Amino acid sequence: MRRAMRAEALKLCTLPGIWLAGLLALAVPMLLAWLASSQIRRAVETGQLGALYDTSTTDSGFTALTVAQVGFVVLGVLSVSSEYVRNAQAVGRGRQLTTSMVATPGGARRMVAKLTVLLGFATVLAVAATAGTLAVARWALGGVEATWGNPWPRVAGAVFFLVTVTVIAAALAELVRGGALPLTLLVINSSAVSFSFLLSKVTPLARYAPDLALAHTFLTDTAIQDPLSPGAGMLVGAAWGVAAIILAVLLHARREA
Repeated sequence: MRRAMRAEALKLCTLPGIWLAGLLALAVPMLLAWLASSQIRRAVETGQLGALYDTSTTDSGFTALTVAQVGFVVLGVLSVSSEYVRNAQAVGRGRQLTTSMVATPGGARRMVAKLTVLLGFATVLAVAATAGTLAVARWALGGVEATWGNPWPRVAGAVFFLVTVTVIAAALAELVRGGALPLTLLVINSSAVSFSFLLSKVTPLARYAPDLALAHTFLTDTAIQDPLSPGAGMLVGAAWGVAAIILAVLLHARREA
């Protein structure tokens, strides 16, 4: 297992799109946090709200982390879908999966190793994204107080949210054995139109969707009617994460290459 994990770590770190995932996960939320917090600071200093509804800093920095999930979606999808991408004609049009099967027999063991490495990488990246985004937000606020209260439970919620998104993205990529469809759907859901949020307008059951369930663990204003409590949201998110891991392992173990 240790050798399989080393191989998966090497594959993950050498993926062409891994740096794009890191950029989306780190730079984009930091930039948005700086813009939003700077706007609040100017509004407080000048007394001009402009386009702002208020100058509350309760969610400053945390709101920008919802956009970071795009990077984690890319990370999760690429880590799995790269196994199914065919190589160039010059090298036989084979897939990475063929090499992986020879190097590490046993589909369940391969996927467990891959997901273990992915979880570790995503956790480190999520901690860095959360810490960096909140630091930028606090710096951009200047003399304006950040009314976060005790931020640590919210920080834990944000990290857990981003890691769960990564695992779900990986499971969907394994389900369809490719990256185009899950990447398109999840990026749209993360950055443009939240399908879960739209569904929440129709049925209260939508609050059990992973993104809505976990949103209230680090955001105070989610625009969701009757959201789950942070504790319940963590439990629901954990259930989604475990289900995604089990699904990915079972699918990979039972399928033929």
